[in-house]
Formats: sequence, C-alpha cells, structure tokens
Amino acid sequence: MNKKELEKLLNELGIPVNEGIQSDKNTNVYPRIVFWEYGWDPIVASDEQYNTKVIYQISFFSKVPRDEKLLELKRNLNKKRIFPYIEHEYVAKDKYFHSFFPLEVLENIE
Repeated sequence: MNKKELEKLLNELGIPVNEGIQSDKNTNVYPRIVFWEYGWDPIVASDEQYNTKVIYQISFFSKVPRDEKLLELKRNLNKKRIFPYIEHEYVAKDKYFHSFFPLEVLENIE
C-alpha cells in the first residue's frame, strides 16, 4: 500500500480524518481518525519505485467500543490482505475509546 492508497482508504469511511495533528474543529467529533508517521525503514534492495517503508500510527477515536466504522476499516484493510494488531484503551477522563495500530506504507521520502 502506498500513501495515496492509505489516504483513500481512510477517507472512504466518511468520517473526519486528519494527518499529523488533531484539527480543532474535529476535537469533539466521534468517530474520527488521526494518523501520523513515526518511523522510516529504508528499503535497501529496492527497484527504486519506492525507497522507504514509512510506519504510520492510525488512531481511531469513538464513543463506543467496536464502533461500526472501526470494524469497516478493519474489513477494508483485511480485503487488501493487511491484518493489523489493533490495541484499545478507554480514556476515562474524556469518556472515549482510542483504538490504534501501526501500518507500513511504501513511499519515496527523498
């Protein structure tokens, strides 16, 4: 999967999606997704179409566990033969669920 495909997959859910930081206007919107890159893994033996695996964290915020849009995201990834390990936490102070997982994406960063 490349970054353009990742963005398309996330946006097809029809919920707010922000890259990097949370948009002020979406702070209290549920469900929503925020994703950002946190690692680069160079591809040494590359055909030069892509030179790096970029690791993104995908964070999904909702008011209910097993939100239908989270399940839809999981199904859509599975259809692409991507099977992420998804972790969950409940943020009691703000009363929401945070589900998150890493995803490797092929990119040219140079």
